[in-house]
Amino acid sequence: MIEFGLPRIPQRGRIFSSVFIDTFGWGLFAPLAFLYFSFGTGLSFSAIGSAVSAGTLASVPMALLAGWLVDRSSPKAVLVTSNLVTAAGYALYPLASDWTLIAAATFLVMTGDRLYWASWPVLVVDLAPGRKLDATYAAVGAIKNFTVATGALASSVLTAAFGRGAADLVLALNVVSSLVAAALLAGVRVTADRPRREKEEGPGWREAFTDHAFTGFCLSFTLLTFAWALPATVLPAYAVEIVGLPGWTPALFLGVNSVVITLAQTILTARLSHVPRQSLILRAALLFAGVFAGLYAVSVLPTATAIAVLVPVMLAFTVGEMIALPAANALVASSAPAAIRGRYMSLFQLSWAVSGLFIPVLAGAVLDRGALWVCAAFGGLALLAAAGLRATAHRIVPADQERDPAVIPAKEAS
Repeated sequence: MIEFGLPRIPQRGRIFSSVFIDTFGWGLFAPLAFLYFSFGTGLSFSAIGSAVSAGTLASVPMALLAGWLVDRSSPKAVLVTSNLVTAAGYALYPLASDWTLIAAATFLVMTGDRLYWASWPVLVVDLAPGRKLDATYAAVGAIKNFTVATGALASSVLTAAFGRGAADLVLALNVVSSLVAAALLAGVRVTADRPRREKEEGPGWREAFTDHAFTGFCLSFTLLTFAWALPATVLPAYAVEIVGLPGWTPALFLGVNSVVITLAQTILTARLSHVPRQSLILRAALLFAGVFAGLYAVSVLPTATAIAVLVPVMLAFTVGEMIALPAANALVASSAPAAIRGRYMSLFQLSWAVSGLFIPVLAGAVLDRGALWVCAAFGGLALLAAAGLRATAHRIVPADQERDPAVIPAKEAS
């Protein structure tokens, strides 16, 4: 039996503290990030939006560079660098007085994000073998949900107390949190002997791109990541403008989503440790398809009934999130060849970058056309993802097939 709690990994105090501090700082500033540029630049929201989009787009290729750097140096070095680059990007915000500087600041922040997600999962592989890997990813997900929510709450309190002046304060705290996280991670000792390519001859990337099971899995998972647009992008407009629900319902369900993940992520991952990761990801895809079918049913119900039905629909979505993410990250990280694990992880993380570029366009187009279009488009993508995952995921074989239940109770966690 797997006990509830943080996984027993080396130096977990430093590891989880860095996640907590870094994510809390991001949660503080995230609600004000877009508005911050409008406070001091005088630019229109459309100009600011285009600059942010340009910086984000320019950062996408950095994901591939991040994978190469992980393999050529070490995941810890790249992870520390990601925090420093992020801090530099946020430090540029007060100086971002025109379109170019806004794009540059965004590019640095997003580059730090690309570096982080290419290196963090690889570092965990060196510290957490077997199904302990899934437990560690689950614990990080729970911590991030909690700290983002608490950071956002603290930001609201500071904004209420200090008005616009709070933006500079929370920005400074965000920069400091990134630097503190970098210092904590720099002290992590990794003893795993990871083979590296001392001479780059090109086959590193070629091996990754010609692994057809893996690339097919990544393409299928990219389709699945569109479903994550539901809570923050699709639901607010869908629930209020299309279904006619009260304006407080999207925020309520987004809050419930965060609370459930915080409380239940590690428990659920532990309970499902006997299920193959491939099966968990496929089940999540089918569950997401069912969620969008349920979302369409909500659109034809009276208001009170619609809210009642939306509760289990959104809880089902949250369960899908919780079973898919630790399993997918662990499957890729544990099955990739050790010498080019960074490349594999960076290709996998592009799933999120690619869908992030197209989700706003797709959401805008279907929301203008009504409930059926929204649910058919996003539900259809989930079904296509399920078909692709069924064809590819089982061909990816993790290096760690044993069941590793070694986690400790929360009360004993350091």
